[in-house]
Amino acid sequence: MRKSFLTIACLYGMMLVSAFYWQLCSDIDSHPANPRYYLVFQRERGTIFDRQGRPLAYSSAGEQGYRRTYAAPSLSHVVGYFHERYGVTGLEQLFHAELSAGRSVFTTLDLDLQKKAEELLGGSTGALVAVRPASGEILALVSQPCLDGNALEENWAAYLADVRSPFLNRVTHGLYPPGSVVKTIVLAAAAVEEAAELEDKWDDGGTLDLVGGTVRNFRGRAHGEISLAQALAVSSNVVFGQLAGELGEKLLSYFRLFGLGQPVGCELSNQAGLVPESIASPYHAAQLGIGQGELLVTPLQMAQVACALANRGVLMRPYLVQEVRGGWRLRQITRPQIVGQAVPAWVAELVKAAMTLTAREGTARVERAADLDYAGKTGTAQLGSAPDHAWFIGFAPTDAPQIAVAVVVEHGGTGAHAAAPIGVELMLHAVQMSE
Repeated sequence: MRKSFLTIACLYGMMLVSAFYWQLCSDIDSHPANPRYYLVFQRERGTIFDRQGRPLAYSSAGEQGYRRTYAAPSLSHVVGYFHERYGVTGLEQLFHAELSAGRSVFTTLDLDLQKKAEELLGGSTGALVAVRPASGEILALVSQPCLDGNALEENWAAYLADVRSPFLNRVTHGLYPPGSVVKTIVLAAAAVEEAAELEDKWDDGGTLDLVGGTVRNFRGRAHGEISLAQALAVSSNVVFGQLAGELGEKLLSYFRLFGLGQPVGCELSNQAGLVPESIASPYHAAQLGIGQGELLVTPLQMAQVACALANRGVLMRPYLVQEVRGGWRLRQITRPQIVGQAVPAWVAELVKAAMTLTAREGTARVERAADLDYAGKTGTAQLGSAPDHAWFIGFAPTDAPQIAVAVVVEHGGTGAHAAAPIGVELMLHAVQMSE
């Protein structure tokens, strides 16, 4: 009798746990074992629009019900995809309930700019993100390679076999050493801490010997006596290695003020990257000051840095969705949100002047430089024996920035050669569109 009672009690307890799970814990509507789950893929769904009201994702009627159609392959890393077999991702997933109810989602993206960014990256492996500095609106977000949401059935096996990881959103989850683009933060920190002034003269002999190692300029080039602004323009590792050493532990706090080492408060999930807890030596500081060492960032974080420098030091929250509307519910509207003041406005203006010099006379000057008034900084992140990653951050026009960009081309070589032309061309396209 005792054994029978215990058996019945155990079964009864299992039934209670099961009932509790299915009633309160589980999401039955989206559970793969629920046949009703698959009905949602056969029904019409709300449309996702760009900032101009052009459809990015919409439902098309067919013999088997409705299927989702996407305006560009690169949207797979931001709008996502909605597929019965391969699941739901991106904004399609985040706003699944609203879209299933027939509501419309209006994004901050510009379809023309998105397609232009996709074209500029071409077959390169890398990422490009464009943001409006004053508001934080994300105008374009491209990670290559990507998935084509219109051809998942045909290409899924190829996507799985692609060693370049087309499922990875490199804008939000790609972790890279930033190389020399981080020198913009070092310059800002040095100005705030009064470690140097823009016109101070520095002696650059091409190498900097420190306890623990030697810092060298690109190809060991010696620039002689140069100002701090010129040091940014020619991307002097020697000068910025010294600056970072003088700043010491304070440099880490400025990295964090600009949003490094922490997730960006965007709708899409994203990586925090890595800022070390402390600085072990002057050589360690110098490595961090030129964007090497263990420092890791995402392109979205570096776009946020560019935006803050363009926006008088004010850090804005990047966002993708302007509005959700339709049906009986009230409209949901997103307002620009200030994250904080990374540096004083006068410091941001000082760095902007140095970045403008970099665009006109330094490493960020490209063939189209005469067609656009912009500020920029290149970076070449070294990876040991592997080819370098190429970086560019910038904004335009310099007097009233409308767009800020961050570009990374994996194993692309120098930022001046591989990344800067892409970033400048996209900014030029954006400025011309607004005229």
